[in-house]
Amino acid sequence: MALNIKDPETEKAVRTLARRRGVSLTEAVRQAVKSELDSDALPEQEKARRIAEGRRWLAEFYRKHEVERPVHSMSKREMDDIIGYDENGLL
Repeated sequence: MALNIKDPETEKAVRTLARRRGVSLTEAVRQAVKSELDSDALPEQEKARRIAEGRRWLAEFYRKHEVERPVHSMSKREMDDIIGYDENGLL
């Protein structure tokens, strides 16, 4: 059975992925689909572990490179005002 991709943007993305990974178009699609399916199947506990690991990595990066962590000093209302949302979430 074959797939026929008729969307130029999708075809370009698959070709780019294949070139970056040094694999065939078929292998690039296989890897991408497997990765997506695997990520959907992650139990909540594993997702939480990965998020915590990412946060630890980021904290270590900030410490090692002496970078200040971003500070979000604006309230949600102030951010909504900048975007243009009103109290109903509409622009």
